[in-house]
Amino acid sequence: MTPPPGEEPRARQRPRGWFSWVWVVPIVAAGLVLWLAGRALIERGPEITISFKVADGLQPGQTRIQHRNVELGTVDSLQLTPDMSRVIVHARMRREAKGYLTDHTRFAVIAPRVGFGGISGLSTLVSGSYIEMYPGQGGTPQRSFIGLDEPPALPPDTPGHFFVLEASDLGSLTRGSQLSYRGLNVGEVEDYALRPDSQGVTVTAFVRAPYDRLVHPETRFWNAGGVDLTIGTQGIRFRADSWQQLLAGGVAFDTPQEVLKNPPSTANAAFLLYDNRRAAVRAPLGDQLYYAAEFAGNQRGVGAGTAVKLEGNEVGEVEEARLRYDERHHTLVTRVIFSVDPKRVDVLDMPRPKGADQQEVVRRWLETLVGHGLQADVASVNFLTGLKILALEMGRSESKVALERVGDYVKIPAGPSGDFTEVLQDLHDVLRNIDRATAGPELGNALKSLDDTLARLDQVTKEAAPDIQALLKSLRDTADSAQSTLNTVQSLIGSTAPAGTDLPRLVRELTEAARAVRSLADYLDRHPEALLRGRRGDSP
Repeated sequence: MTPPPGEEPRARQRPRGWFSWVWVVPIVAAGLVLWLAGRALIERGPEITISFKVADGLQPGQTRIQHRNVELGTVDSLQLTPDMSRVIVHARMRREAKGYLTDHTRFAVIAPRVGFGGISGLSTLVSGSYIEMYPGQGGTPQRSFIGLDEPPALPPDTPGHFFVLEASDLGSLTRGSQLSYRGLNVGEVEDYALRPDSQGVTVTAFVRAPYDRLVHPETRFWNAGGVDLTIGTQGIRFRADSWQQLLAGGVAFDTPQEVLKNPPSTANAAFLLYDNRRAAVRAPLGDQLYYAAEFAGNQRGVGAGTAVKLEGNEVGEVEEARLRYDERHHTLVTRVIFSVDPKRVDVLDMPRPKGADQQEVVRRWLETLVGHGLQADVASVNFLTGLKILALEMGRSESKVALERVGDYVKIPAGPSGDFTEVLQDLHDVLRNIDRATAGPELGNALKSLDDTLARLDQVTKEAAPDIQALLKSLRDTADSAQSTLNTVQSLIGSTAPAGTDLPRLVRELTEAARAVRSLADYLDRHPEALLRGRRGDSP
């Protein structure tokens, strides 16, 4: 409304409300901040420290701590220890992880790793390294931890059992190497360490369920990595498992079928880790019988591990072979100590004492066999490789032989060696003696003298040849004349010869004489040299 002319305009005041829409946005923002702060305080868990050797790819404020890809905390800061040998990681955990932070909990940095066993941690190429938490079950609450140098091959909560393998050396094994049963992957090598006495290594192997029920006290473990090269009676044989075990090493095991029905081994049971499958199969199954045998001469190729065979059946192996001085004969002999596994000896139709165990039975068997000629020999089974065995074979014994003791061992008599190697050595000695004999001037002089003698004999034969021909002709003529005369006389006498006279007998003798002269003439015609050397038994 326009005021009248000459009147000044006046402003009218309206009453102001107590609320302004301008404050809506700040109030909402403040509420959101308070809500986030409250939620953070509610979810805020304890602060922990983790000590690592190195902090590969860890970033404060960015690196996560997680379990099964679920975030459980964040790295706040990194610092070095006073001696600068390790890295201390300060991390803030979420409230839901509080109950699992015990002395059984483990932490490991997950980063890309490339090895013979494969490639791990590829996901961190995009997301970056992170810390994996392996929660522990039970235990005492803890806030300071020592991180693992390497991630475990298997999550700690994987069902199965750990077993301890004792070996002389680690070979090609490493963390994560496969554990196989008849070619099937059933576990992994978890860890290894040097034994306290520094005389071998201890390997911790994990067998996943349900395959852990296949492990029994009779189970044999062996190193299946690389190529198993065997030299035996059939030549050279190669055996290799999967290509993973060929590159990264591996362990294989087997259990006799008859013991699978028995209760399996408990967790952390200890086993021997053999070098290869053959060594595991040849390992004794119980208490052994030990014997000794002594051999003269060079026994190169006989040593610890040499097979012992009873008439071709492997029953044990050589434990040691050492030289011993024989003061009586002033010579060196090789004393071989070998073992016999009673469970591998099975002889049909031999008496078995009642109530005796297998070890006692085999001991009596061998004692009986020695009394009937059982002897120990060293034999070559492969001439190309020089492989030898200790053979227990029946020989010829005219009198009963009793077992005798040599120190702590029972001595089995050693038979005469018929080894082909020794035959070759004897032949070599003979050839060397022949070479030595022919190297001197005596042989040349003898050959020259023989050549002169033959030359003179040839000259005499040539000079006597005309006379010999005349002699032969004369002998033939004489034989023909005698034969003709005899025929005439016989025709004149006929059947009128008086009985009891010697004339027919005389005629027969003259006939045989003529035949002999003719034979002599024929022989001299074929062998004129017989006039000088005499007859040598040739057929006429």
